[in-house]
Amino acid sequence: MAQTLAQEVTEAQLQEFDVVCVFGAADPAWMGRLAPWLKSHKERFLVFLESNEQRFLQAKQSPLAEHLQVRLFCVSSSQEELLKEIAWEFVFLRFLYLPSFPEERESSQECFKLLEYYRRGVNLLASDSEDLGVRVLSNALRNLENLPSSLLGMSLEGKCAGDVAFICGAGPSLNLSAPLLREVQDKALIFAAGSALRALEIQGVTPHFGAALDPEPSYTRFLQQEGFEVPLFYQSRFSHKCLSQAHGPLLWMPSTGNHPLESYLAAECGIFSEPFDAGWTVANFCIALAAHLGCTTLILVGMDWSCGPNEVYASGLSGKEHEGKLIALKQEGLYSRQDWLMSAEWTRVFMDKHPTISWKTASVRGAQLLGIEASSLEEIKNFLPSISEDRKGKVHALIAQATPTAVKDFQVRELKKTVKKSFEKGLSLCDQLLAVWGKYHPRSPLEQPDYVLLEQDLEQEICMRRVLIPLWATWRHSMTRVTTHPLGKQLHRLLFFKQAIEAHLSYMQEGA
Repeated sequence: MAQTLAQEVTEAQLQEFDVVCVFGAADPAWMGRLAPWLKSHKERFLVFLESNEQRFLQAKQSPLAEHLQVRLFCVSSSQEELLKEIAWEFVFLRFLYLPSFPEERESSQECFKLLEYYRRGVNLLASDSEDLGVRVLSNALRNLENLPSSLLGMSLEGKCAGDVAFICGAGPSLNLSAPLLREVQDKALIFAAGSALRALEIQGVTPHFGAALDPEPSYTRFLQQEGFEVPLFYQSRFSHKCLSQAHGPLLWMPSTGNHPLESYLAAECGIFSEPFDAGWTVANFCIALAAHLGCTTLILVGMDWSCGPNEVYASGLSGKEHEGKLIALKQEGLYSRQDWLMSAEWTRVFMDKHPTISWKTASVRGAQLLGIEASSLEEIKNFLPSISEDRKGKVHALIAQATPTAVKDFQVRELKKTVKKSFEKGLSLCDQLLAVWGKYHPRSPLEQPDYVLLEQDLEQEICMRRVLIPLWATWRHSMTRVTTHPLGKQLHRLLFFKQAIEAHLSYMQEGA
């Protein structure tokens, strides 16, 4: 969580933050103290939260309340939507939390804790579209080529009812669990999440299933593994470059719904399904998959959601891609990432939603973040079925039951052409709309017939409905937070569309 202070902070400390969030807007001390800090930089913001309506009305009379870089909100018991709005407007900015009144310390801490939780989630969602969605959506388009040879993972719902499943993350504690996994490969299903495929292979363990959804994982680490024949559950967002290396059965799963184009592409290929909540990380994806298959006991190994300063992954795998992204935890010497912490929170919620599943974890660190007790390897071993069976044969039979996608190659070719043409037409329409802006400047073009017709044409395009509008919903708060003129907001929107289209077309040309 971002730093929370009950006392005054130094000027040097203030310089480290972009947004100062004060609980207690009527405190004149903070009003006067923070005004110079605010006005010294146009990309700094003050957010005042006030729970007392009378004090809120009093604060609105302050000259500072009218400043473009100041937000003043009255919070109540139903404050979730307001806090989400704040999180979206100031996505990626550094927050400092300051309570004002001692008697409201507890309520301010609860409010700040909830806001920080939403901020972590919003930052992760936004990071998925930080490149305007290019990575995810270019993978989704290129991975259409794999659909004709893929199977529908959703068709295996409940097919492993009553089974025990090991969910393997690639955390350092996986090293301790590897001997047990080698011993019990015929007593339980083993799911390997992302990098755990390689980590297990080094330890002499062949998982029954792999899972992948990262749009840009470590390609070198992916190529280092030899178990390309392992059945692989994947979402369309997964790296096309990595997926092309897989030779085993491919089990396609629906997207989470964060990028509407993914669902559109599947539907146009004749695949209609509800979004599949894969959580925040591939480890969450594995948990959701095991539950979908009907497994009634889930044992988490290598699920640490944290690491030491020198060892990020098990089996000596390099974790250089995390340099500069790790954050220190309260426990000395432990580090984590925002997505790992959100992944742990998602797992806690998932456990509560599935009380019929028995849960075990062998990771002490992971157990602490989940709020449960860790089990020893001996306890886990005693919990497993006493009789071994041919698990590989069972998995082979299971794969044979999966429904083929029935997607044809010609459908894929035509769909890719259709999407590309929509982006090309969208770019042309954006250029025409900008020309109309120039034609009527400084008057507004928004009500002019030629502008209205062009905008209507753009609104009908696939690229607009499935990509641009959802992207704008993500970024409009931050892009227009200091823009007050309605024409300025409309022009920002149009220029954003043009920039996004050009970025996507550039990747389409590379993948042509």
